[in-house]
Amino acid sequence: MELAIDRVSLLNILSMVQGIVERRNTVPILGHVLMEPAEDRLRLSATDLEVGIRTEIAAETVQPGALTLSARKLFEIVRETEGEKVTIKALDNDWFELRCGRARFKMMGLDPRSFPAMPSPNGKGDQPQRGALKGELKLPPAEMASMIDKTIFAVSPDEARYNLSGVYILAPEGGTVRMVATDGHRLSMIDREATGFSMAGGVIIPRKGLAELRKLLDQAGENEAQLVVDGQLAWLRRGATELSMRLVEGEFPDYKGVIPGQSRYEIHVGRDTLLNAMRRAAIFSNERYHGVKLAFADGTLTVSSTSPELGEASETLDIAFNGAEFSIGFNALYIQQVLNVIPSDSEAVLGLSDEVTAGIITTPSDSEFQYVVMPMRL
Repeated sequence: MELAIDRVSLLNILSMVQGIVERRNTVPILGHVLMEPAEDRLRLSATDLEVGIRTEIAAETVQPGALTLSARKLFEIVRETEGEKVTIKALDNDWFELRCGRARFKMMGLDPRSFPAMPSPNGKGDQPQRGALKGELKLPPAEMASMIDKTIFAVSPDEARYNLSGVYILAPEGGTVRMVATDGHRLSMIDREATGFSMAGGVIIPRKGLAELRKLLDQAGENEAQLVVDGQLAWLRRGATELSMRLVEGEFPDYKGVIPGQSRYEIHVGRDTLLNAMRRAAIFSNERYHGVKLAFADGTLTVSSTSPELGEASETLDIAFNGAEFSIGFNALYIQQVLNVIPSDSEAVLGLSDEVTAGIITTPSDSEFQYVVMPMRL
């Protein structure tokens, strides 16, 4: 086996697969990328058994033959070398020689026949279950990316709560797509028009797969992005690249039950002003709970935090508020994260009722976005 590949093209692909390959695992082949030369193309595949990516780039094949190499080490080699072409040549006993410019490397590969089958929509992976959900979501890449950005940060990091470990996608009505994420302390939800989209029920897309999908949406091309759900799989194709993933099993909780009804107060605050005040107040918040207090009085909002061991911080903002004075505590990180996905120079609207009822944050810049956050006792 021998082939030559453009270094920059190979580097771009290898950087894409770094988030998928397993760096620490008991199965060494999962840390490798499978390379399959064919005429003037090279197919590269990587998987962790739950998420898989397959793509093709141009290559000059001198002698055909599949191989696997460490995805991380190959990426580091290609990144640090300076030549225009990377050549890979098979040696004896699964060893390979790599050359780029005047640099030369020897790497050991693994038997490509041991590379696992990836989650795949083309019939080579798991077959869809009878009666399983099916749906095809077509959206402009920027809209799909925006929906992911406004939900994925609220996914639970606790792997034991597997039904909260992804973003729930459903069609609340024909022609509409909804994404919801929650970790039990806050919930983020967004709707978008999606012509022709319908699905009888919802599916949970795993956070890791959705994060890799989000990267793929940034690739050049304005044509619609198509996310397909079929059985226990979801996949998306962009150009020559296909990303596939297994769906999270389990039932997503009743998210509608935690969304508060009519709030007693609707308080408009400049997004940038509130975000900067939260960042400053968080400096003295508890390092574990990150509690920050919002105190509302006639025409003012005071953002404050205190730590007996460190000190205290306080900042007063001018707002349009003329109700009864009250205060409420929140995790500062939860507020900062939602403000980070609201456009700069826009407004955040705080829907609050009292110090113990969940708050809801919306923005006039996106009427289909809602964020619910539970208060803290401070």
